[in-house]
Amino acid sequence: MKRLLVLIITLILIFSFTACSNPSSELNEPTEPSTPSEPSEPNEPSEPSEPSETGGGNETHTIGLANINERGVFGKLVKQGFEQACEARGWNLEYVDNNADGQTAVSNAELLALKQVEFVVNLNVDASVGQTIMDIFNEADIPVLAVDIALPGAPFFGIDSGEMGYFNGEFAAGYIKENFDGEIDYVVLITQIASGDEVQKRVRNAAVALDDNGIKYKEVVEIEGENDAAITQKRFNDFLTAHPDAERIAVFTINENTAQGAYAAAVTANREWDIRVFSANCGSQFVEPMYENEGNQSWVSTVSNFTELYGEQCLGLIEQYFETGSIPDNSVCKMEVITWENIKEYYPLDNLPWAGMQ
Repeated sequence: MKRLLVLIITLILIFSFTACSNPSSELNEPTEPSTPSEPSEPNEPSEPSEPSETGGGNETHTIGLANINERGVFGKLVKQGFEQACEARGWNLEYVDNNADGQTAVSNAELLALKQVEFVVNLNVDASVGQTIMDIFNEADIPVLAVDIALPGAPFFGIDSGEMGYFNGEFAAGYIKENFDGEIDYVVLITQIASGDEVQKRVRNAAVALDDNGIKYKEVVEIEGENDAAITQKRFNDFLTAHPDAERIAVFTINENTAQGAYAAAVTANREWDIRVFSANCGSQFVEPMYENEGNQSWVSTVSNFTELYGEQCLGLIEQYFETGSIPDNSVCKMEVITWENIKEYYPLDNLPWAGMQ
């Protein structure tokens, strides 16, 4: 009996040894020897991938935007454009509002530096704090793109103020020749002195263009608008009161805010048709009344710099910086005079950039 039991156990052990030494099941077979296999081509990470044409590949970047303010459509369009452009690229946006105030702009620069953003786009209205802002970003080793108003040592994107002013003045000269036989009473320039001498060219060069085109007038008058519609309305109303007999007044403004103020002053004083307004920037303040009045208004035109495109254009430059380490010192935005004759081409009523904006 013992011999039989030993024999059975021996046979079981022999069978088990044989089964372990010669596996027949696929589940137990190793697919390859234990040496590491080479990765397939699609997953090979030996070199960084080239950025795509639209957004630097799959890289995520964090950009800081210090906006000029959100009081009017201009600043809101800037913010909206950057949000859309960043979303399209999968980038992060750190947003601050300078509120058209120099000290706020300095505080915002410090905040963005603390957040260690990779690049800053800055719209600063107060030229007196420009160097302070740049010192903060230079110390933090953060590159900066200045938009519309220059910052010391930073590359610039936006309005060529001298070109815009002259362009506006040339258009106005043609209008004055056609409607007033080339002669008017006064040229009024609504300034924004805090933004520096360069920005004043947006109105002062308009007067130069009038001179170059032979327009006759009594005097050029400058009124400080402080980038504020209410202040401009009051001060321009004072001008109208002081010049009751002036019936041909050409008004040039740096932006829509001050144009709206000057226009409101004339309308309120029942003297709308004593003035013709030629402004800069284009948003709801100009476009919507133009549609409502079907072009029958004394706010004749505005030079659009297509603010709604700023986000995409600026991020294109920033992509170039990430790829090459540099961008041009000066990049000028597109400009076009908008009037009743072409408003539907550039700002169709059913597709306004600010539609639905709060």
